[in-house]
Amino acid sequence: MRCATWWQVLLALSAHSLAQAIVPTICEEKYCECDSFTRVICNCAENNEQEVTLRPDGAYRVPSTASAIIVNSCNRVQFLSDTARDLIHLRTVEVRGCNHVVINERALAWSPFPREAEMNPGLRISIHNSTVNEISSHAIQGRVDDIIITGSRINNLKPFAFSSLIGVKNVELIDNVYDTIEIQPFKKFTTINFIMRGGNIGTLPSRFLSNVDVTDLFQMEYVTINNINSLTFLVNSPKRVVIEGNVIGTLEGDGFHILTRGPITFRNNTVKTVARGAFLGFSSDWKLVSVTGRQELLIDNNTLGELVPSALIYNSTTLSMRIDSLNLNETCTCDLAEGWREILNVQSGAIMCWYYLENHYVSLRTFVDSRCGEFKQTFWIYVVIGIVLAAIVAAVITVIIVRRENEKKKNKIQIVLPDGKTYRETEVHIIVERAELLSTDF
Repeated sequence: MRCATWWQVLLALSAHSLAQAIVPTICEEKYCECDSFTRVICNCAENNEQEVTLRPDGAYRVPSTASAIIVNSCNRVQFLSDTARDLIHLRTVEVRGCNHVVINERALAWSPFPREAEMNPGLRISIHNSTVNEISSHAIQGRVDDIIITGSRINNLKPFAFSSLIGVKNVELIDNVYDTIEIQPFKKFTTINFIMRGGNIGTLPSRFLSNVDVTDLFQMEYVTINNINSLTFLVNSPKRVVIEGNVIGTLEGDGFHILTRGPITFRNNTVKTVARGAFLGFSSDWKLVSVTGRQELLIDNNTLGELVPSALIYNSTTLSMRIDSLNLNETCTCDLAEGWREILNVQSGAIMCWYYLENHYVSLRTFVDSRCGEFKQTFWIYVVIGIVLAAIVAAVITVIIVRRENEKKKNKIQIVLPDGKTYRETEVHIIVERAELLSTDF
């Protein structure tokens, strides 16, 4: 009886294996092949209208031996749910030059090893020069080494799209355009580096990064963003924070809620509107501060538009702020200087305003020293009045002199005397001449 049962089990397994062998895999698709390294390679360069579907089972499934999935120049690419679940040899997923990419829920959820086995390798997921219609909720989970998306357009990034990840080394988002980003697309994982560079974003929602630990570098540079909401970046533990060269429409209060283990650099950014408390979310780890002292928050060579001094409030308990060349997008006035007086006392000559008379930025401190104060504010008024009075006096004197010269010309008369000589005199003298009869006596 027991032998009969074993035979039934073996027969069932053999039948299943035979069925799997008979059912074609994606390797038999027209534009796909499986090479000697067990990589699945789909290349639609000859017909970019081709659609490729990656599925976990059934006809044209991804074979269980696949070590890589590489899709190039296809019109439509769809990763169905659980595509990567049983692919224990999988190491690489790469999509390049595709027009419509959809990654469904749990499509790239990959955890073939116990969570405690940290030394085991993870997936490298890369998307280049493609249009991604949607990355669904919980689409990418589990053991992932690298997430790299470059030169692509992402139409819709759902909540928890990248969540509960293990062993992440790098997240790099380079030169992408984002149409819609919903809250918490990056949720609850640890990575060594998180880098956003270039590209355009409409609005970064609250908790764009939610409970993400970055152990080395957090970097956001040369990104154009319309709006950064409050609590956009909830990040812990980076050794370096670099926010550089970005163009930001509105930076709301506490947009960067980052607890660091090192210095923070906010450099060469242009921000149109800076809300109150925009820098208040930066802080440093207490344990580090107790050993090494406060970490530096450097504000260097930024141009900030609508800005009030309260926007520069910061956590002075764990950080020290240093401002090197903060360009206020406002014209220099003494009233402006008065509003910034307290910060000027601390930051010296680092805050700049626009001096329209010389058509460039000048130190607000220098402007105060040269133009403000009771006498200095009225000095130029006195100068202008003096110049006007001098001009009036000069004009009056000129008129008087001209009139005198004209009178002299009118009073000058030429007189011819009998001796044939001509005299020019300034006064008229009347000379009476006597007429005597001529004698005809020769």
